[in-house]
Amino acid sequence: MSQPNQGGQPSKSKELKATSKQVISPSILKEDKRKLQLLYIIKALGGVTEKGLITLLYEGSQKGLNLGHQFNTLGNNLISPTAKEDITSLLYLGYVESDQTKKLKLTNDGEEALTANKQLLDENFINTVNAVITELKSKIVSIDQEYNLKLRSDRRRRR
Repeated sequence: MSQPNQGGQPSKSKELKATSKQVISPSILKEDKRKLQLLYIIKALGGVTEKGLITLLYEGSQKGLNLGHQFNTLGNNLISPTAKEDITSLLYLGYVESDQTKKLKLTNDGEEALTANKQLLDENFINTVNAVITELKSKIVSIDQEYNLKLRSDRRRRR
């Protein structure tokens, strides 16, 4: 990465790294059921932070709600690159928005897309999601509240 220049001192060069991403179109919901399932979960929760959603997906995967995401634990943080990519895709399409408290909520377009494609979701999935949400709702709400308090304290320090 660094090459010696004429004076014998190493000089730094900047490299541009390009990554390719798949083109995303609104028809992705018909092709990728996992994104449609995420839309349904966000709607059922009524608004959730990304951290709360990933926690729900992880805990839910242990209770029979497996969407096929891989999870890693980094310190005390639970991360999922595949879930993050799906959330980013939904944000890009305008189906989900992030408000001031960083909660993910469905937009009008997201509501319409979910309504139009809801028949692709099987009844077993819907029942499992509702059961898992009922069981884990208090934990997700507490994670969201903790995140809100952290955001507020960060804003106060900046002033």
